[in-house]
Amino acid sequence: ALALRIEESARLQGSEVSSANLGLAVLEELRTLDEVAYLRFASVYRSFDSLADFEAEISMLRVERGETVPEPQPRIRS
Repeated sequence: ALALRIEESARLQGSEVSSANLGLAVLEELRTLDEVAYLRFASVYRSFDSLADFEAEISMLRVERGETVPEPQPRIRS
């Protein structure tokens, strides 16, 4: 069903669709379908290179769901 929705969206954009637009369509569909799959795809598609990238994306998902974003916890060094 996800692939069909993305294909339909692509058809509405015309005869040529950029890979960037397809990637964004996949991200949007995954966001509503499966947040973990969304994060996995986003990490590759958007080239996450740090934990902060994941944390920012997770915070954005929490805000979209209406959840409160927890305060960062201090790191304990040993």
